[in-house]
Amino acid sequence: MDHVSKNFEAANALRKGRLAKGYSLEELAITTGLTTAEIAAAERGDDVPAHNLERIVQALK
Repeated sequence: MDHVSKNFEAANALRKGRLAKGYSLEELAITTGLTTAEIAAAERGDDVPAHNLERIVQALK
C-alpha cells in the first residue's frame, strides 16, 4: 500500500469517527481548538502536524 492510500484510509477513518460522534466540523474545531480548515485537511488526507491528528483522535475517543 502506498503513502497516498494510507493517508486516504486514515482520513476516511477520521471523518467516519467525527460523523459517528455527531460532530460537525465546527463542533470538532471548538472541541479540539483547531480550525475547521485544519480538520478538513486531516480528513482529506493532507499532510498535517502529528499534534493536530492527536487532538482530533483524542476528541473522538
